[in-house]
Amino acid sequence: MLFLLSYVLAHPFSTDEYSLRSSVQVTKKGVSMLVAMEVPIPRALKEIGAKKEESKRVKQKKIDAYTKKQWKLLGDSLSYSIDGIPQKGEWFPIDDPSNGKAAEGFFVYLITFKAKKKPKLKEDSVIELINSAYPEEKMVYSASVYDSDTWAVKSSSANDVLGENQFAPITSEERWTRDEKLRNLKFTIQKPQKK
Repeated sequence: MLFLLSYVLAHPFSTDEYSLRSSVQVTKKGVSMLVAMEVPIPRALKEIGAKKEESKRVKQKKIDAYTKKQWKLLGDSLSYSIDGIPQKGEWFPIDDPSNGKAAEGFFVYLITFKAKKKPKLKEDSVIELINSAYPEEKMVYSASVYDSDTWAVKSSSANDVLGENQFAPITSEERWTRDEKLRNLKFTIQKPQKK
C-alpha cells in the first residue's frame, strides 16, 4: 500500500476547498485502494466545536470523535464495483501517522477497502470507484491507477482527465483538477503487454 500513499501532503490549491484523491492498483491479490479526503482546517475546527477554555483532554475527545465521524462518512460515501457487480467488504482507516491529523491547512482522512473475498477479475474487467462524499462542497480531485506485474491499465478516467500528470508529485498543480469526472474513478484492466 506504500505506493498508494506517495506523500500524504495537501493539494496545492486554496485552503478553503476540500479534496478527494483515489489511488488504485490491481494485483494478483486483488484491488488495493487508498482514498484520501482533505477537509479545510477552519471548517473542521468549526465542526469540532472545541472551545479555548476546555481542557486539552476534552478538546482531544472532540477531535477524535470528529475523526471517527469523517472516516465513517467517507466510508459510507464510497462504493466500488467490478463489471457492474458491487463488491462486498469494509472501508476502514489506514494505519498512518498523518491519518486524522492536521497538516498544511487541512485535516487528512485516509481509508482503504478490505474485500470479503478475492474479486473475480478477467481481461477487460471494468472497475469503478464511486465517491459521493460532500457533493455540495467546492472540491479538487486527483486519481491515479497503477500497473502491476499481474494487471495493466488499459484505459482510465484518471488518464482521460490527467494523462501522465496522474503520476506527478502530489504537490504539483498538474496532479489536480476541478473536473468532477474524477469524483468517480473508472478503469479497465488487461494483462501486461509482453516486452
